[in-house]
Amino acid sequence: MRITAPVAVCLLLLPLLPACTPAQMRMPDGFAADAVAYEVSGHSPRRFNQPVRFGPYSALQMREGSTFSWRVPLPAFDVGRTSRPYDYTMVARDQPPVEVQCRTQAWTVGRGDASGRVTVDVTALAGPLLACGLRMDSRPPQVLEMMHEGDGLRGHLRSPWGSDYTVRAVYDYQGTPVSGMTPTGYAIADGGSTLAVVDVLNRGRVHLDRRLDDDQRVYFAAAAAALLLLDPELGE
Repeated sequence: MRITAPVAVCLLLLPLLPACTPAQMRMPDGFAADAVAYEVSGHSPRRFNQPVRFGPYSALQMREGSTFSWRVPLPAFDVGRTSRPYDYTMVARDQPPVEVQCRTQAWTVGRGDASGRVTVDVTALAGPLLACGLRMDSRPPQVLEMMHEGDGLRGHLRSPWGSDYTVRAVYDYQGTPVSGMTPTGYAIADGGSTLAVVDVLNRGRVHLDRRLDDDQRVYFAAAAAALLLLDPELGE
């Protein structure tokens, strides 16, 4: 039986808490005070091809492809690939639209039968787990990528104004030293300064630094929607 991350945290903390409340993502130090938070609709529960919305931002014209998997048996092991595309247009009033096209993919190598099977994720050797192209208005398209690095997911987001931001998965929970096996969210940063946080727990929440200008905000919102739709357990 697979135990979801929030349930697992509740079980671990049950002896310490009179009642278990929904788990919350631990925010990066010093970020929340300078951010505005938007509740997400359309993320959890997720309905196929329906918009994702938060605050003034809406990911419309949503087109989600089906998850496609195959496995090739070889003499000593087998190789499998799972992939899923999705695309949408992020819009906000009086802001240029951002067209987003994404592809997720996972590669695995497995050995053994169902009762004693061992599977290794080798996506990092074949390319990013998530690769997106973001086109803002009529400017050249830019790249958002997430890949396995060490024990976590890391990547980068390039912008049409020339900046290159780091993106990292967060695995921590608020109020507890417990870390999850899957991301609780993602942080987008410029050097040591966090500019946006995508909380994927519960219904989801997007936090944007108040100091961002309007173009930056809609662009980060477009990237946030891509991260909300990412399944980090693809192929498992």
